[in-house]
Amino acid sequence: MKKFALGDVVNSDKGRRGVVRAAYRSKEGQQFYAVERDGAMDYLEEERLTPAPRVELAA
Repeated sequence: MKKFALGDVVNSDKGRRGVVRAAYRSKEGQQFYAVERDGAMDYLEEERLTPAPRVELAA
């Protein structure tokens, strides 16, 4: 089962933040995500991603 959905904001294990644009499985069954960061795409394994904390803005 996928851990992230399209449009989710995630952090990579290298500290980069991006938006999930695609999710797919490899032939071996490993879950991968295409993450957009500053207009470039990174293709990362699910284990390398964590959900980005949501920021609450003051009123």
